[in-house]
Amino acid sequence: MFRFQEFIHSLEEGKGAKLVRSLVLLLLLAGFALVYHLNFTRNFTAPEAMDTAQLARNISEGNGFKTQFIRPVAVDMLRQTGNVSADELKESFPDITHPPLYPLLLATWMKVLPFEFGIDLSDQNFQRYQPELLIQLLNQLLFFIALVQVFRLGGKLFDNAVAWCSVLVFLSAELYWQFSVSGLSTMLLLVLFLALANALVRFEEAANAEQGGEEKSSAWFSWMAIWIGALVGMGFMTRYGFGLVMLPVAVCLTWFGGRYRVRTMLLALLLFVLISAPWLVRNYGLSGNLFGTSGLALYAQTVEFPEDTIERTLFFEPSSATGDVTEEDAIKPGVANRVGFWEIADKFSRNLRHLLLSELPRFSGGWFAVICLIGLVVPFRNPRLHRFRVFLLMTLAVFALGQALGRTHLSDAETTLAALIRSPLGQGGFAEVAPNLSGENLLAIVGPVSFLFGAGLFFALLDQWKVTLPEMRFAAGGVLVLASAMPLLLGFVLAKPYPVADPPYHPPRLQYLKSFPAGHGFQELKHDDLMMSDLPWAVAWYGGQDSMWLTRTVQPDFYSLNDDFRPVRGLYFTEMTTDQRYVSRVFAPNASNWERFVLNMQVNGELPDGFPLLGVDDEFSPQQWLLFAVPETAP
Repeated sequence: MFRFQEFIHSLEEGKGAKLVRSLVLLLLLAGFALVYHLNFTRNFTAPEAMDTAQLARNISEGNGFKTQFIRPVAVDMLRQTGNVSADELKESFPDITHPPLYPLLLATWMKVLPFEFGIDLSDQNFQRYQPELLIQLLNQLLFFIALVQVFRLGGKLFDNAVAWCSVLVFLSAELYWQFSVSGLSTMLLLVLFLALANALVRFEEAANAEQGGEEKSSAWFSWMAIWIGALVGMGFMTRYGFGLVMLPVAVCLTWFGGRYRVRTMLLALLLFVLISAPWLVRNYGLSGNLFGTSGLALYAQTVEFPEDTIERTLFFEPSSATGDVTEEDAIKPGVANRVGFWEIADKFSRNLRHLLLSELPRFSGGWFAVICLIGLVVPFRNPRLHRFRVFLLMTLAVFALGQALGRTHLSDAETTLAALIRSPLGQGGFAEVAPNLSGENLLAIVGPVSFLFGAGLFFALLDQWKVTLPEMRFAAGGVLVLASAMPLLLGFVLAKPYPVADPPYHPPRLQYLKSFPAGHGFQELKHDDLMMSDLPWAVAWYGGQDSMWLTRTVQPDFYSLNDDFRPVRGLYFTEMTTDQRYVSRVFAPNASNWERFVLNMQVNGELPDGFPLLGVDDEFSPQQWLLFAVPETAP
C-alpha cells in the first residue's frame, strides 16, 4: 500500500508527472505532424532534396559517393583535372556538388528502415512515395529535437515563460514545417546551430563566472572549444555556407574566453579544419575547386550566366580548335575569365537589396521576425544576453553576405519550375510553397534562436507595463502565439494542394520512362544508359537512371557530350522546356536552344539532320516528350 501511494505521488508531483507531461506533449506533436502531413505535404519539389536523396541511395547501396544527376560543367571539371579516367566516368560519376554529412545521414536512415524505391505502376491513385515519407519522418524528428533545444536554451538565457512562448512560436511557424517535409538539410543545420548556441552560452558562463561560482578546469575549456569547432565543422560539411559562422565563433571565443581565449580559439579552428580539410582536398583533387561545382555559385545569376545556365554550360569547345591544338587549349575553364569583378558586385548589390527589403523582415517565416530583429538590437542588462545577441547579429551579417553572394537559380521564386510547383492542379487559394524555401536560405537557421529574443522583448515590455499577474502574462503570451500561428491555421480552411506535384513531377511516370521505347517495339532503356532531361534530379531520384542536365545549347554542347563523353540514349522534355516564353526564350539570341528545337519538332514534325535520337514518344504531348535511340537495323 505504501508503494502504491508513492506511485500516486510520483504521478502527481514527482518524476512520474514530468514523464506523463512529456508523453502528452509528444503525442500532441505526433498528432499535429500527422494532420499536417495529410493536409499539406506533397512529393519532393526542391531539386536539392531529390539530388541528395538519390546520392544517399547510392551510398546506402554500396556505390560510394556517386551521383546519377550529372551536370555538364561537372563533366568538364573532372575531365580537365584528369584524375578520373574517361572509362571510370562512364561507369560511375563522383559527386562534386554536395558536402557529405546530410547524404551520409540519409544513407544510414535508409539502411535502418525498409525503404521501397519501386513504385507499383498499376496503381492509378498514386499519391505518396514511401521513401520520401521516411525521409520526412527523419527531418521531423530533427525538428522535434530542435524544439527541445530551443526550450532548454530559453530557460538558460531567460525564464520558462520566454522558453515556452518561443517553442510555441517555433512550432507554429509554417516555414519550418515546410522545411521539415521538404527533404532539405535545414533541419539538421538547425540542430547543429542550436547545439552550437548552447555550447557558446555554457562557455561564456564558465569563462565569466561570478565570485563563488563553479570554476571549470583548463581541460574543460579545451574540450568545449573542441566541441564548438566540431559543431561548426559538421555544419560546414552539411552546407558550405554554414562555415561562415566560424568567423563570429572565433570573435566570441576571443572576446569572452578570458585567460583561455587564445587556446580555445585555436583549438576550435583546428577542429574545424581537421573535419573539413579531407573533403575539400578530395574535391580539389577531383575538380580543381575546393567546393566542386558549388564553388561556381559566386558566378551564377550574373549577366553572363543567368538562371541555371552556369551548370548547364559546357566549356569544352572542339569546334574552336583549329590546327595543332593541345587538350589543355581545347578545354576552357573560363568561368572566372567571363565574369569580372563588377559583374559580381552587381549581383551582390541586387541580391543584398532584395534580401534587406524582402527576406530579412520575414527571415524566420512571418511577421514575428520583425519583433525578433528589434529584440536583437535592443540592449539587455544581463551581460550574457548582451554577448550572445552580438554573436547572433554577427551571424546574421555573415549569413546575409554569404546568401547574397552565393545566390543561384534555386532561390529564385520566378523561375518556370517555381511557377509549375505553385500550381496545385487548378485548385486556387493557399500558396503552399514559401518563396524562401531553399537550401540556400541561411538566415532561416538563426530564426529559432531569434525567437527567444523576440519573446524576451515582449515579456520585458509586459513587465514595464506592470503586468505581474500570472494569468495576464499567460493570456498575453497566448495571444502572441496565436497571432504568429495564424498563417498556418488559416491553411487548414483554404484549398489543399494535391499530393502529387504534377506538373512537373509525376513519380510513376518518371520511373516508367525507361520502358517507353518498349511500347514502340524497341528495347527499353538499360539501367546504366544515359538520359538527358530538363528535370535530371527527378529522373535520377524516381527513375534510378543516370541523367544529365539539358545542355545550354544543342550545337555544339549536346553533340560534344554525346560523341566524346557518353552516348545519350534518351531525351526527356517537360513543361520546363515546352512551356516557355515565346519571344524571350524560344527565339532568344541563342539560336541553338532547346526551346526552338522542341518547337520545330512539334510544328514541323522533324528533327535536325544527323540527330542521334530518332524515336519519339508523344503520349504526354504537347507538355512532355521523350526521344530515344533507335537501333540502326530498325525499319
